[in-house]
Amino acid sequence: PHEDIFPKEWTLRQTAVKRFRRSAADYTLNIPELVRPPHVLEIVCGYLEEWVMERDRQGVDPRFGQPGEIISPPPLDVYQFIWDRTRMIRKDFILQNYTGTGGKCSATAVRCHERIARWHCLCEHQLSHLKDFRTMQSQQNIQELGQTMKTLNLYYDDADGRATKPGDFENLESSVSNLHGCTHDFVKGKNPIDYNGKPLVNDSSSVDKRIIGRASITNGTAEPEMRGLYILLTINNDGGMEVLKYSARLSGQSPEIFNSKPVQLALQVYKARRESNYARFFSILRS
Repeated sequence: PHEDIFPKEWTLRQTAVKRFRRSAADYTLNIPELVRPPHVLEIVCGYLEEWVMERDRQGVDPRFGQPGEIISPPPLDVYQFIWDRTRMIRKDFILQNYTGTGGKCSATAVRCHERIARWHCLCEHQLSHLKDFRTMQSQQNIQELGQTMKTLNLYYDDADGRATKPGDFENLESSVSNLHGCTHDFVKGKNPIDYNGKPLVNDSSSVDKRIIGRASITNGTAEPEMRGLYILLTINNDGGMEVLKYSARLSGQSPEIFNSKPVQLALQVYKARRESNYARFFSILRS
C-alpha cells in the first residue's frame, strides 16, 4: 500500500480486493477458502466507499502518471476498478447460494447489494458528462444495475422475510458490524472536488441523514428506496407495462412499501412520462 494514501501500518492484505473472474474448466470459484463470507463482503463495500470511490476527485495520486508527472486517477479508471470488484462481491454471494426464497438471505446481503445499486446510479449521473462513459460504459452500467436490482427483488420477496434480519455473522465484531462494514463516517483522504470545481462535503455533518449504519427495525436496509428505483429503471420496458405489473404485485404483497414515499414518487414520474406531461415531470424533479 502507498504510504501517502493508506495508514502506514496497513499491509497489502488490507488493501487488496478480489477481482472478478468467471468459472472455467480449469478454474473453479467455489473453493471455500477463496469465497468471502457476507460480513467480509460488507467490510469490502465499506473499504471501497471510504478509500477508493472518490480517488479521481481527491487530487493527484502518486500511483498514477509517469515519474515526475503525477496525475489524478482518470474517472473511468476508478469506475472500472469498482465495477469489476463489485461484480465479484455479487458473485461471492451467488456462490454461497444467496438467492432469496429457496436459498439464503439476510440483511447483510441486502445492504451490500443496495450499496452497489446506489453506486451504479451515482455513476450514471456523475459520469454523464464524459463522452467515453456515455458511448462505451453507460449501457454496461445500466445492465449491471439491472442485475443488482433483480437480485434485490428476490431478497425482498423472500418467503421467510429474512431480508431485514441479521446475518449469521452480524455480531461477530461489534465495532465493525455496528457501522455495517464502515470504519469511518466519511470519505478518507483529501476533500473531493466535483467535476465542475465545486467542493464536496467530506465530514460527518450528514451522518444523521444516512441509511447505512443506522440502527433500525430494518437493520439498515432500504426496500422502499430500491423498489422506487426499480420502477424508474424499468419505466420504458414493454411500453410501460412492466411498471404496471410490478406495482400491482407490490400493492398486493406489501401495501406499506407500495404506499411509501419513494415508490409513490417513482409512480408520479412514471405517470408524467407516460402522459408526456413534461411540465409535471420537471416540476417533480425540481421538488
